[in-house]
Amino acid sequence: MRISIHIATKDRHSEVSLLLQSLREQSYQDWDIVMCDESQTPIDSCEFLVMLINKIREEGHHVNVFRNDLSRGVCHVRNLLLENDYFKNPLILRLDDDVVLEADYIQKLVDVIHLGYDIASGVTPSFRHPLVKRENTFVKPIINAIETDDVGNITKFGDDCGIGYIEDDIIPTHHFRSCALFKSKVFDKIKYPTNLTPVGFREESFISIEALLAGYKLAVHTGAIAWHFQTMSGGCRYPDYTEKVQTDDKTFQEWFKKKFQKHGDFLKKYDEKCK
Repeated sequence: MRISIHIATKDRHSEVSLLLQSLREQSYQDWDIVMCDESQTPIDSCEFLVMLINKIREEGHHVNVFRNDLSRGVCHVRNLLLENDYFKNPLILRLDDDVVLEADYIQKLVDVIHLGYDIASGVTPSFRHPLVKRENTFVKPIINAIETDDVGNITKFGDDCGIGYIEDDIIPTHHFRSCALFKSKVFDKIKYPTNLTPVGFREESFISIEALLAGYKLAVHTGAIAWHFQTMSGGCRYPDYTEKVQTDDKTFQEWFKKKFQKHGDFLKKYDEKCK
């Protein structure tokens, strides 16, 4: 199954170069790239990046790089990438621009899709921390899971938090983290939220819950690793970044509670369906 790789990038030329090189080294090579460039210095003026992109084209991949000069935040860019994906591939892989994928990352996410899931994600440990091993008996209940009380207030977010794991495992999950592979049909029903601030905090959780409510299934592959630089980009330049994050979190929490009250404990129903 051919993949459209979606990359939103902003002033991270060094990091996105490393990402592109890690794509060239993937064991799974059936893909094209759609990239939205919001950089102050456009990618097409960076000689090394242009050379690297041309090399990728020579190796059999289509690459569509387009500019967005009117920056309105990460969710807007994610939707622009969907609108400018002319390849119509059956799968879409959304990647952050400051990650480096281990060589089997894409293949492992494709393996999850072959098991019948509609969205697959890996884990994103930070370069700043060592690969920590934990017992799977402790890991399984918390990987990207959301816990609530009986009226729909979120009491806990279980994020992968950049931790590595003892062994490869595929675990049903409530929401994905960063670099996820989708069946393209998922976006026939849902789009990225437009009610968040430009930093787009919780956008992954928003679209994950929308997908769950639409009947799609999500899983995380604990052996699929994308190393995360965590370097500052567009969102982090906002002087009120922390305030925007808090606003987005509150927006999501309130939205989630309304969905809970309308549909009941849909997370519990989902967990039972995945057993």
